[in-house]
Amino acid sequence: MTAWILAIGRMLGLGSIAGIRPSLTLAVIGVVGYFDWGIETNSTFSWLNHWLVIGIFVVLAILESTFDKISKLDRLQDRLIMPYRLVIGGIAGACTIPFGWRGVVVGAAVGAGAAWFAQYTKHLSRPKSVPSEAVRALISAAEDLGAFLGSVLVLAVPYFGYACVGVTGFIYWRLRDRRRAKYRQMRRAVPPPGTDVTSPPVASGTSPPVAAGVSPPVASGTSPPVASGTSPPVAAGVSPPVTLDAGVNVADAGRGEDER
Repeated sequence: MTAWILAIGRMLGLGSIAGIRPSLTLAVIGVVGYFDWGIETNSTFSWLNHWLVIGIFVVLAILESTFDKISKLDRLQDRLIMPYRLVIGGIAGACTIPFGWRGVVVGAAVGAGAAWFAQYTKHLSRPKSVPSEAVRALISAAEDLGAFLGSVLVLAVPYFGYACVGVTGFIYWRLRDRRRAKYRQMRRAVPPPGTDVTSPPVASGTSPPVAAGVSPPVASGTSPPVASGTSPPVAAGVSPPVTLDAGVNVADAGRGEDER
């Protein structure tokens, strides 16, 4: 039982690290197996200990790290080599499991799943834009160092593999929580259907604001408001209306004009 617990920890740890730096993970496994530093690969993956294979993975690891530090190429590389990461994650998870074909099958499945989860979390956590290329280079260098040290620690202490998965799960949970809060805030900011967002609300009993030099709109059939003690505006060529005193007949007013 303890052997399986250690084996699963190694599957999860190496698979997770392979999801971030796949070639570097197999290069470390090959070097440790080549020098027989306490870790042996099973017979199915004994070819990992050959010096030529180790050299190929070292070159691939350098290329991966270089492209990961270049703007726009890092995210493109993540998409293009996703199948490669899954395959390498399965190999990393199964190559050190000493339980025959069952260990190989379980290790390949667990390692590939851990690699996919780590790669997906890394893709979400990577900022799309950074203040300078130096920031991107520092992030990539930190991933290189973490993948190298993590591989060595998982091979030396298999329990460390559970910590690798735990850290990846915590980062994913934090990112998902932030994204949900962001989308929830965006939904609150969007007005409900049917709401007029072109004109500001006007309180009851008040007039809407009018720009300087612009007359307010007047409803059809009504006269514009005139201030007390002033005459309404009259168009050019039109006589202003005459107001008669109360109680004076229009006919009498005309007769008075004739008598004069």
